[in-house]
Amino acid sequence: MSDNSPCFPLPRTFHQPTFHHPNGNLRPIRTASIDGGHHSQIIHRSRISIADVPKVTGKRKPGYDSDDSMSDNKSPPSSPKFMHSYDMERDYATAKRTKMSSEREFPLSKLLATLDKPQLLSLINNLIDSHPHLQSEIALNIPRPTIHSVTNVLNSMEKKYQDSFPYSKWGQVKDDYSFNRVKPAIMELKGAILDYAAHFTSTEEFPTTTFSFLHLATSITQRLPDWENHLHNEIKRDLYIKLAEYWTKAIVDAASKVSEGKIYGQMVVSEWARNLAQHNRESNGMFQHSINEFIDKLGWIAGIQVGTNPSLTSNHSYPFSGSNGGAHHHHSVLPV
Repeated sequence: MSDNSPCFPLPRTFHQPTFHHPNGNLRPIRTASIDGGHHSQIIHRSRISIADVPKVTGKRKPGYDSDDSMSDNKSPPSSPKFMHSYDMERDYATAKRTKMSSEREFPLSKLLATLDKPQLLSLINNLIDSHPHLQSEIALNIPRPTIHSVTNVLNSMEKKYQDSFPYSKWGQVKDDYSFNRVKPAIMELKGAILDYAAHFTSTEEFPTTTFSFLHLATSITQRLPDWENHLHNEIKRDLYIKLAEYWTKAIVDAASKVSEGKIYGQMVVSEWARNLAQHNRESNGMFQHSINEFIDKLGWIAGIQVGTNPSLTSNHSYPFSGSNGGAHHHHSVLPV
């Protein structure tokens, strides 16, 4: 077919395709056109320079758009399926940790059993300070103190102040320095005695329990040290005065119960009388008013009468002179 033929085919124009290497900049591949009917192609391949290819370090991080990530069990992070799977795994891990934590949780009763008394007191007081509404509930569940339990507490506090004395080979020194060392422990003991006295002299307590505590508290008070400086002895004197008031209150309450039909044995009342007489003697008459009240209201039960010398279980008696009814002075005898 000649070039002048009207049917001579038009030369084809080839678009020069452009290929981009993912890791470099490549020049396009040029393809020559058909020349003179001969189908010869001259392809000039581009040369890749090492400088044009960025260095790859490490493994290729798979993406969610890669072919191997298109399986059914993988989804892109933003897909609902992925989020649902993530939530399920997170909930499962949380539940597992919670279960393991509950299984490892140590019983509270066992933990409390390891605490000593000061630690338990501190724990309860801190709870009450943080949650004041717990005070009434805790008070309702705490067993009422007994003479035995209170005796242990007061004896421990008595030992504490005795141990606070400065060491001396001559024994306890009653000077001002020793007083300042011992005073905090004595004030703590005094406060405890008065707190327990208010409890044990309540009208709900049985008189036998009340008089037993008052005898205990007054005996401990008698053992308090007498200081060289008389001003320091006011602590002991003040405690005597307050205890005498509790003795009087206990006598009045016991007499009130007698008027309601309560009966006390003669030996029991005689023991109360002997204890009161002992404390009045050792305190140089600090309980005289209480003795007068006792004779007036309870003395008849033990056969104690004003101005008489009753024969009771003890062979020793101690005379007390005091007032009865205000203006009339009597001489009474109580057994000791």
